[in-house]
Amino acid sequence: MATAPTRPPTYRAGRRPPKGPRAVTRPLRDRLTTAAGLLRQDGHDDAAADVEAVLAPGGWTLLRAKDSGTSSSGTNLPLTIDRDLRDTLKAKAGEFGVTLGSVVADGFNAVLAGEWAPPKLKSTPAANKVVLNVRVDEALQNRVGKQTERLTLEVGYRVTRSSIAIAWMVEELGVEGVTVESVASAE
Repeated sequence: MATAPTRPPTYRAGRRPPKGPRAVTRPLRDRLTTAAGLLRQDGHDDAAADVEAVLAPGGWTLLRAKDSGTSSSGTNLPLTIDRDLRDTLKAKAGEFGVTLGSVVADGFNAVLAGEWAPPKLKSTPAANKVVLNVRVDEALQNRVGKQTERLTLEVGYRVTRSSIAIAWMVEELGVEGVTVESVASAE
């Protein structure tokens, strides 16, 4: 009498055996095309146009930018900040319907125009620091980078692209308790 096998012969290397054919959904593009047609048929032409815009080549980039008219292109600008501040900034940006990159770009433009000087930021303990990545146009970053030495001499403390970005986001999005002192604007 032969001994009974300890496992079924279809049991391969400890993995669960296949359970038969799997249903494959239609490609997303087909479903979105159908949705656009149904929306247009029901008289929702604006919504249908939005779906068709996403379907167009490169349309997915429209989904990355949260505020209209702002491209998500740009170079990454890593900002080392407090974890709670990062979470607050992201929540405020979502509340106002803007991207943090567009807020930072506005701040960089204000500095270049001489309309605003960044206040000094409070330091945070190393244990609470995280990196917040925002995307800002590389040429704009470079122009601001060339002005940081001049700004440092004017305000009397070290000014960097990161400190400008953080201070502007804090001020524009209404976050309290991050800056040490305000600097009068250079209007």
